[in-house]
This record gives sequence, C-alpha cells and structure tokens, in this order.
Amino acid sequence: MNNNSKSIIAIFIGLAIIIFLVWFFSDIVIYIFIAFVLSLLGSPIVKLLTKIRFGKWQFPRSLAAGIVLCIIIAVVSLLFYLLIPALVNEVKFLTTLDLSSVGESIQDWLNQFDKPLRKYGILGRRQHVTDLMNEEFTSFVRKIGMSNIVTGTASLLKTLFVATFSILFMTFFSLKDHNIFFKMIRSWLPNNVQDNFDNILEATGSQVSAYFRGVLTEMFIVGFLEFLICGILGVPNALLIGFIGGLLNIIPYVGTLIAVTVSILVGITSLLPLSPDMSIIWATVIKVAAAFFVAKMVDDFILQPFIYGKQTHSHPLEIFIVILMAGYIGGVFAMIFAVPAYTLLRIVVNEFFGSKFASADEREKMLSDD
Repeated sequence: MNNNSKSIIAIFIGLAIIIFLVWFFSDIVIYIFIAFVLSLLGSPIVKLLTKIRFGKWQFPRSLAAGIVLCIIIAVVSLLFYLLIPALVNEVKFLTTLDLSSVGESIQDWLNQFDKPLRKYGILGRRQHVTDLMNEEFTSFVRKIGMSNIVTGTASLLKTLFVATFSILFMTFFSLKDHNIFFKMIRSWLPNNVQDNFDNILEATGSQVSAYFRGVLTEMFIVGFLEFLICGILGVPNALLIGFIGGLLNIIPYVGTLIAVTVSILVGITSLLPLSPDMSIIWATVIKVAAAFFVAKMVDDFILQPFIYGKQTHSHPLEIFIVILMAGYIGGVFAMIFAVPAYTLLRIVVNEFFGSKFASADEREKMLSDD
C-alpha cells in the first residue's frame, strides 16, 4: 500500500471519528457552535476596544471580552423581554383553550373535512372532526399528568442552566483568546500535518466567519421583514411571528415551511377569543403567507446568492444537493451545518490532494509558485 492510499484511509478514518464524536456529544457541539458564533459577532468590538491606549497602558483583552459578553447578555435579555410576554400569553391561551368552543366557532369550515376523512376510515359514520380534536386533546392532557410536568420543568431548568453557563464560559474565553477552538484542535494534531492545518485554517477562517455572519444577517433581515409586513397588515403577534420566521430560517428550505405553519397557527389562535368568522381567519392566513412569501423571495434572490454563492464559491444546485443529502443522513441538525462542513471538506481535499486532480497548467503554476 503506497503513501497516498494510507493518507486517504487515514483521512477517512479521521472523518469517521469526528462524525461519531459530533453525534455522540451533540449537545456539547451545539454549545461550542453557539459560543463560536457569538465570538464571531463580538470579536470586532473586542479588537476595537483593545486598540485603545493611554500612554503605555493598553485596554486589556480580558476586560474587552467581559464587556462584549455583557453586551451580548444585555441584547439577548432585551430580546427575551420583548418576546416573553407574547409567548406567555400564547401558552396561557392554549392551556385554557376549549376545543369544543373553537370547533363551534369554525364548525362550517371543519365540517368540510368530515366527508373525506370518513371516506378513508379516519372518522366514524357519525363522528365529526371536532369530536376527534376533543378526544386527542383529552388524551394528551391525561398523558402529561402533573408529575410529568414537574419533572419535565425541573429537567428543562437544569438543561437551560448548564447550557447557558457553558455557552457564556466558552464565549468569554473565545473572545479573550483569539481562535482558541482552532488552537485546541491544532494541539491535538501530529506535527507532520500541522502545516496543512494552518493552510486549511487560513483558507477557511475568513469564509466560515463570513458565512455565519451572513446567516445571522439573513435570519435578522428575514425575521424583520416578516414582522414588518405582518405588523402593517394587522396580524396579531407580529413580533412573535417574525422571531419564529427568522429563527427557523437557519434550517434550509424546510425551516420556512415549518415557520409559516407555526406562524399561521399563532395568528389564528390569537383571533379565537374574538370569535371571528371564517373570512377573518382566511384573511389572516393569507396575510401571514404573503409576508413569508415576500421575505422568501428577498431571501432567495438577494440574500442567499450572496451568502451561499459568493462565500462558499459553490453553485446553488450543488448547495441544494449537499443540503438534501445532509438532511437525509442527519436530519435538521445536519442541514444547518451542511454548507460550512461541505466548504471545509472541499478545502481539506484540495489541501491534501489538490495537486493530484489539478490540470497540467495548474500543476505547472503550483511548481512555479514553489
């Protein structure tokens, strides 16, 4: 077996180990990812603060990191302060929702589904959709139980505490020690591949950073557009709808479908206490769908070509196939990381095997550069 074959086998074994570790420690990987993204957003401010000088005194990087971390906490807290009331009202309403009254308010609309559902055996001969809704809701409430609610709440609070502490801890040190995550990875590598790693880091650092900044910008613009349009059109809970749309936009393709479905439900449930007629409900559905359609068009034809095309140097069809394969293999989580992982893989392959696949002119240029 020659050295090239051994290198290829070693790389594939390394990738397999990395994929297994990412899957096994998925929670920790998510914490690291969030900390990494927050550090990308905060690093320009840290650099700006560390340039401040008074004589021989220079602004300490640790203090700059602490200030930026406080800013991040303040911004996130403000966001939650604005969203929590809407979320609490929505949850409070849903917990007190009487499905029988809901069924009566939209009885005519629901009755349209009785015939096709009976045809396929989902409903009995004298059963209605509202009956099925009440049965499912009652069964759901019985399964939850008070003890499960208490246990689930305690477990959720514990998870949130661990996640928050871990993310803040890693974000601070990532801001304080530039490229700390990459330095840790480099220290684990054999000496003979550290130069390759440095080349890969140099090639990917700016691309990955720009990609994630672009994705966050895309999420903000899409969410703001949906909030603005829904607010202008008079849709209830426009801020919550915009937040849902922007947040789920991080999931390629599928995220928009999930977001528009959830947002329509939020809009409709907000109207139910007013006992609206079907024309108002349908108008709300159309307004929410129109807001998401406009935002999606802006995203597809303006934002994504710049973010995915120029930053990853890949064709949109190529990106679509990569995301589709990632979703088939690892679900939503894999779809989020598909594009940066694919970009990194291309650079790794080019670093180790670029000369093997280069054309004669490219190989001649490489030799002349050396």
